Amino acid sequence: MSFTISPMAKLDAVNICLSSMGEPVVNSLDGAAVDAQMASDLVDETSRSVQAMGWHWNYERHTLSPDVNGEIVLPQNTLRIDTIQDDRKTDVVQRGLKLFDVNNSTYQFTDPLKVEMFVQLPFEDLPNTAKQFITIRAARKLQQRLLGSDTLDKYAQESEQQAWVALMQEEADTIDANMLDAWQT
Repeated sequence: MSFTISPMAKLDAVNICLSSMGEPVVNSLDGAAVDAQMASDLVDETSRSVQAMGWHWNYERHTLSPDVNGEIVLPQNTLRIDTIQDDRKTDVVQRGLKLFDVNNSTYQFTDPLKVEMFVQLPFEDLPNTAKQFITIRAARKLQQRLLGSDTLDKYAQESEQQAWVALMQEEADTIDANMLDAWQT
């Protein structure tokens, strides 16, 4: 007999959230019960907030060019963005899905800009440690909202802290930080 272990899917995360409260698991997210839908929404909400913190695994560099209207339209999954390298002097912020030039109070750009951005990835594309942390945090939030048990919350906080440490350790391992070339180190 052989066992196949597959990466955690969103359905797995939802079922972990449900089982942490003693609720029955679901076989599908389509037409799921209210608690399962709430768990699914919390997994999405938590994933978005964790990814918005910015990690090595959701970091990208691009050169973005203005469209025919002179505007730089951002990808749908943009969470945070800033200019880099020679374009650092151009102070930009994200407004909706467009880049805004703060110094000149305009959406108009004439030249491409080099940017770094943090993007929101689908749950299935996240590293396992991120999935674990997001799942445990979402489970704790669900328990707080539906049951409000101090005992379950204390247990969940300990699990969440362990998952946070594992996520931070993986980040440190994969970022290849060096005191000589990264002030953050």
